[in-house]
Amino acid sequence: MAQYPLTPDGVKAKQEELYQLDNRELINQAVSLSRDARAWIFENFKLTEEQAAYYEALPEDFNYYLGWQMASNVIGRQPITMEPIPSETSLASNSRKKTTVSVSGNTNYNPQTGAVTYGASVSVGFTF
Repeated sequence: MAQYPLTPDGVKAKQEELYQLDNRELINQAVSLSRDARAWIFENFKLTEEQAAYYEALPEDFNYYLGWQMASNVIGRQPITMEPIPSETSLASNSRKKTTVSVSGNTNYNPQTGAVTYGASVSVGFTF
């Protein structure tokens, strides 16, 4: 799979690439993402030195939470938006830094038809 810059446009391009995969390949990507979001991001995006340092510093529990939330949207082929990491994050005061993940949605299974439907979105934001 191609690497894209970690920008809103790069995330959109990666999402388009992912959602063209067949279901088995897409689930494999989602499982990989759920196990280690940081590693998946490093594998699938071209990061600046500052972005790489930012992701390296994420606490392990947040890394897993981010992966699980994003993976659920990938499986459902739902939108993922990611704000750009502000430039010069190292200059921002630690008390003001914040990374947020907003998730909303639902998953439904109809046992009569076997249909699974998804309606969700994930948004990752950064405050400095």
